[in-house]
Amino acid sequence: MTDDKNNLPDLWAKLSIELMTQHGLSPTPDNFAVYYCYFSNANPNLKMAMGLLIDQDGRLTQDQCTELFLAHLSLEAENKMIQKSSGNIVDEINTVMKVLEKSVEKSNQYDQTLTSFTGALQSNVSLDQIKSAVSRVANETRIMAEQNQRLQSQLTSSTQQLTEMRYNLDIVRKASLSDALTSIGNRKYFDNEIKRAIDEAVENSTPLSLLMCDIDLFKKFNDTYGHLVGDEVLKLVAKTLVENLKGRDIIARYGGEEFVILLPQTTVTDAERVGNQLRSILATKQVRRRRTNENLGVVTISMGATEYVPSEDTDSFIGRADSALYEAKQTGRNRVVPKAAPIEQ
Repeated sequence: MTDDKNNLPDLWAKLSIELMTQHGLSPTPDNFAVYYCYFSNANPNLKMAMGLLIDQDGRLTQDQCTELFLAHLSLEAENKMIQKSSGNIVDEINTVMKVLEKSVEKSNQYDQTLTSFTGALQSNVSLDQIKSAVSRVANETRIMAEQNQRLQSQLTSSTQQLTEMRYNLDIVRKASLSDALTSIGNRKYFDNEIKRAIDEAVENSTPLSLLMCDIDLFKKFNDTYGHLVGDEVLKLVAKTLVENLKGRDIIARYGGEEFVILLPQTTVTDAERVGNQLRSILATKQVRRRRTNENLGVVTISMGATEYVPSEDTDSFIGRADSALYEAKQTGRNRVVPKAAPIEQ
């Protein structure tokens, strides 16, 4: 069994080259990365998107392959947007700093004028000299007032622009963590949140449970009714999960038809109860074809539940939930199977 697992990377690489050749694509590093992830399932979202394209067209074009790489394996688009927003913010800050430096320079000049005027008053000067000094002070005061008005206007404008830039940057960051179809968190979001949730559970000595969910017979449903209906099913499941969980619970689309739910301050026993509640609620939802309003029946989900064990790594935690999910699928579906961590001897 170990030898078979060790040979898998070679098999995936071979299959990748073969399918690329069948599709008429050159084995460039980017192309190879897309096909390799497809066979290894290293990126479930990519695998699902690529599978849909192949099902529709029978092959992948170079443009489609490039789009898959940029969307799923490269952070180029996100990084470009963040870099552009960051660059704009830096430029605006530099502009404000130049205005402030100029204002300081004018203030120093005004201070020198006042000092000179004070010195003139303390000396034996003529009335004409006093008038001249007063005229200079009045002129410098006018210039300072105009400068302060321009500065106020510039700062107000810059504040508005910086606020807008920060808002746009937040949108980009949130979009990079959201699943485009269901609007819940994506795999990247989950990877970030599970680390944070584990740190919090360890720090506070509180339980943390994980539910791994899979839509039953989703491929058959997709093949029977089409991918558009399949998308509606995914949205329905996501919406049901969001509406029936607490605000502190973390929900994400793990990939394809799989969802994950992190339940802070929850034992595996309570997680099993929550999973059964969600499963029961979902089973009451009717799936309808939007175009014809045809009733297509109900959707069920299987779940695996487990609880985090202090000091274990993230992969073990997720792997145990995945193993419980597999058992739920193998023992009849539409059920929740809890799996506790093995007791160390």
